[in-house]
Amino acid sequence: MSLSVTGYSPLRSSTAARYASGEVAFASIFGLAVFASVLWLPAVLRDADTLWHITTGEWILTHWAVPTVDTFSFTAAGRPWEAQEWLSEVILALAYRAADWNGLMMLTAMVSGATIGIVAFYSRRHLRLDIAVMFVLLTIACGGPSLLSRPHLIALPLLAFWTMSLVSARARGVAPSLLILPVMTVWANLHGGFMVGLVLAGALTVEAVFDPARRPGDSIRSWGLFTLGAVVATVITPHGIDGLLFPFRLMSMKSLYSIQEWKPIDLSHLSGMTVAILVALYVGLTGSVRLPKFRVLLVTGLIFATLQHVRNAQVFAVVAPLLLANAIGPARPVMAWEWTLGGVVGLIAVVSLCVRIGFPMERVDGGSYASAALAAVPEQLRTKPVLNDYGFGGLMIFSGIKPFIDGRADLYGEKGMERYLSIIHANGDVLDDVLCHYHIAWTMFPPDTVVTALMDRTTGWHRFYTDKFAVIHVRDADASKAACPVRAER
Repeated sequence: MSLSVTGYSPLRSSTAARYASGEVAFASIFGLAVFASVLWLPAVLRDADTLWHITTGEWILTHWAVPTVDTFSFTAAGRPWEAQEWLSEVILALAYRAADWNGLMMLTAMVSGATIGIVAFYSRRHLRLDIAVMFVLLTIACGGPSLLSRPHLIALPLLAFWTMSLVSARARGVAPSLLILPVMTVWANLHGGFMVGLVLAGALTVEAVFDPARRPGDSIRSWGLFTLGAVVATVITPHGIDGLLFPFRLMSMKSLYSIQEWKPIDLSHLSGMTVAILVALYVGLTGSVRLPKFRVLLVTGLIFATLQHVRNAQVFAVVAPLLLANAIGPARPVMAWEWTLGGVVGLIAVVSLCVRIGFPMERVDGGSYASAALAAVPEQLRTKPVLNDYGFGGLMIFSGIKPFIDGRADLYGEKGMERYLSIIHANGDVLDDVLCHYHIAWTMFPPDTVVTALMDRTTGWHRFYTDKFAVIHVRDADASKAACPVRAER
């Protein structure tokens, strides 16, 4: 196979005749498959950060305002805090109100199915069936590990639609319509990933300016106006210009790399992302596909961003196929029967949703397997200061307990995150200081952590609860509250 692109030109009827029809059908089938599988997949609730997002959404619905200071923790109480993802949090809270955990799973299934449907539709419209199937399967494989009921997933269909709109405009040799700019406003209120949309707009603006088939001046005016409009659209949030600057402040935190989802991608084992990289290398080295140089640079940049942070794999999974499909093959028309079949598949999806509502799965704990441990904590202890694992913070907020730390790394800042990392990296002196300074009454960490082992050897403390997910230590009743605890010889 050797596919090449020398420019962006409209599809001629003779070219269209060489392709088999089926864009809508193809997209509908893949979208329904993802929708149906996610609809019955409790693993989408396995991240406890979902819980503090729900709590924030409930707070917003109760107060009819977006929080500006922290009210959930005891270490950062009253500190300025920007709820950047407030709209997603409201949506999560409403879904939870409507149908408990099943509501969250239905919401996750719908946005996942819609995202895959967009990618499948655009891929099939430009590519041969076998190549389109490979693209969509790689999209599913790369995005699977981040398939969680959280704000980034709610915003994912907007990422797919925005990218498709931009690359389609480039294929037609025009600037995107200004009518899609409200998408950026909604996106900026859903999730900080809107910055990817701005980067794409800027990158494709540069590509348009250097397109030999277009006059640079026309491209600068049309694409420049659109990109400027996109930037303006992102500040239409409760946070204004601060919302636009927030992603830069967050990414500047060095301690971010210690959080699992922000760590560099692990290439030591086979995964969807490693397969995608290997396939890209094979295709590139064999010269099977020839792409415009600027598109190659864009995809290379996406791969680099993914290697930096594992959470970017989902962005790569959505954006890369749309950039490549557009560059590899021209678009072709959609037949009337495809819309009919698409409607039938959509009806099946609605029926599946109704079945899910009528026969919901048994209640789950939102993926926070430590919920049993937290339920064992007596009321009089729940109101006292706690030192907890980063991953347990969301569960505590959801349960009405003020944690020491939770998933809002931006709130705690570099200093707070470094202090926490020092604790979990076996710095006993920092642990002693924290236990003393914050008058910690109990701790809660996974059983295989260093902190749990250190607390076992700390005088004045005892194990209160133990299971395979969490260990709770409580200060002895006769331990002095005035003095710092003294650690036994390590």
